[in-house]
Amino acid sequence: MAKTYDVVVIGGGPAGYVAAIRCAQLGLATACVEKWLTPQGEPALGGTCLNVGCIPSKTLLESSEHFHRATHGFAAHGIRIDGAVSVDVGQLQARKQTIVAQLTGGIAQLFKANQVTWLQGRGKLLAERQVEVTR
Repeated sequence: MAKTYDVVVIGGGPAGYVAAIRCAQLGLATACVEKWLTPQGEPALGGTCLNVGCIPSKTLLESSEHFHRATHGFAAHGIRIDGAVSVDVGQLQARKQTIVAQLTGGIAQLFKANQVTWLQGRGKLLAERQVEVTR
């Protein structure tokens, strides 16, 4: 059964989710189509940027900067580390996934708060202002 919206945004990445929220805030019946699935097969908003691009990369870079400071920069400040400094890659990945989940979950909450309908799947523009959504 077809549902009618004033606005359908295809893509729930940084531009798409902001556009959808703003349209809903302006009183338009709004839906956002997003196809992203986590490695566990769970739907998630945020697109490439939040799920595997910008945010995860910056999270891992921040951790690597801390490691670099501990191994190279602290001595100049009079801070000594006696013993080996090591990296727990599993913990780095877990922290990254926690941050990603918090941010993508935050978008889902904003959708609920602003009454944006999240259509999980792939969106395709058709003729006569129609949008097809496939899972």
